[in-house]
Amino acid sequence: MSRDGNGWHISFGVHTGRRPDAPNGKPACGVDFGVTASAFVSTEVAPRLMAPTLTASERERLKTLEQRKARQVTYAKKHNGGKYGNRLRKTIAQIAGLTARGANRRRDFTHKLTTDLAKNHGLIGIEDLRVKNMTASAKGSIESPGRNVRAKAWLNRAVLDNTPGERRRQLEYKARMYGSVVVPVVPFHTSQTCARCGQVDPESRKGCGRLFACTRCGYEDDADHNASVEIEARARRTGGSDINSTRSIPRVRVPATGRRRTREAPKPARAS
Repeated sequence: MSRDGNGWHISFGVHTGRRPDAPNGKPACGVDFGVTASAFVSTEVAPRLMAPTLTASERERLKTLEQRKARQVTYAKKHNGGKYGNRLRKTIAQIAGLTARGANRRRDFTHKLTTDLAKNHGLIGIEDLRVKNMTASAKGSIESPGRNVRAKAWLNRAVLDNTPGERRRQLEYKARMYGSVVVPVVPFHTSQTCARCGQVDPESRKGCGRLFACTRCGYEDDADHNASVEIEARARRTGGSDINSTRSIPRVRVPATGRRRTREAPKPARAS
């Protein structure tokens, strides 16, 4: 049994006896989970964006309720010995209702995204992210205070709002249901690696903007799409078996300004 802003819920675990499906033989893909682009799939030309979990009016309402709660808690501590009154309990219930509404919308997007990926791909490459480390506080200590604490706090909330850990959990169990496989890859330098020639250079993505421009071969692409293609290439090499284990040559070029499809480029021949 559980309770949230929508009320009480009861759930049952049922053993269905369903076994993992046979490999579905569908194409591979890499997925880059981010903040600006919720998910960019290597085989697609546009990112999948999660709508804001709360509308502008709902966010304003939530801010007002939280301010009211703070005043009511202060009053309760001064005059009621910390005991919550009916008005404070009502404010808390209203806050819980709004946050539950946002959580439901986030959960709906996550389920639709992961189901579609598991159904329509045979191999799904994702980054093996350490979300707990990524979202650690930057405030530091009294002796060694942190820097850019407010900016880091905003980034932490944005990362957690996109729930990369929950997406991975859902992909792993849905992949068994639909005959696909999830391959986590090392996330080191996926955003700085050219998916065409393999060059790793921070200068290829200046200022962490939307444009990736390789300093060696001149290849240009949307930065998140380039990362997703690199993730697919790493997943192919890690996944092995009957899936092509060579570097994935980008089949789709997605510039940051304008989108157009290009033909697959051959690998340069090595000098003997």
